[in-house]
Amino acid sequence: VERRAAGFANLDFAFARYGGHFDGKCLATAPLPEYPIAAIRTGQRNSGQGDGWSVELIAAPGRDRLRAAYAALADRQPDAISDFALYRREGRLVYLRESCVAGDTAAGFFLHIIPVNVADLPAERQAAGFANRDFAFERYGGFFDGKCLATVPLPNYPIAAIRTGQYVAGQGEVWAAELTVGR
Repeated sequence: VERRAAGFANLDFAFARYGGHFDGKCLATAPLPEYPIAAIRTGQRNSGQGDGWSVELIAAPGRDRLRAAYAALADRQPDAISDFALYRREGRLVYLRESCVAGDTAAGFFLHIIPVNVADLPAERQAAGFANRDFAFERYGGFFDGKCLATVPLPNYPIAAIRTGQYVAGQGEVWAAELTVGR
């Protein structure tokens, strides 16, 4: 339950727990959960120094879902373009980058949704005047065919505008875009 908000399960382990060395090689076989998996991001971390290496593997259902979302954008003009092309589609905001590497999604994403009527926001957000839905790319998206795509659900209430982009904590915005919605 505690991992649902993050959108992924975390299994950190020491190599010796699931692996070993033989004939000059090393091999580890970590267990996977029983439920359907959309993607796996794995790698090696150096304590306090971040990732030594990492790779993302998208399982067939996840890759198919991303490809279908991409195909649905065919012949559509983006609602805004910055580092990512942004589309509003079927109650979601779609982030698409055609030529993408893992570093393009490393910075956190911010999503500020400004309602037509501030009373539609939860009481604790009404003074700010917008809903704040910051997220890590992995929660809503993935990589496929050299592209990266994320689809984030939008609220059901009428939206006046959306401000979104990426940021690095303590350093500020990497990029930002604004969409006037007015629905």
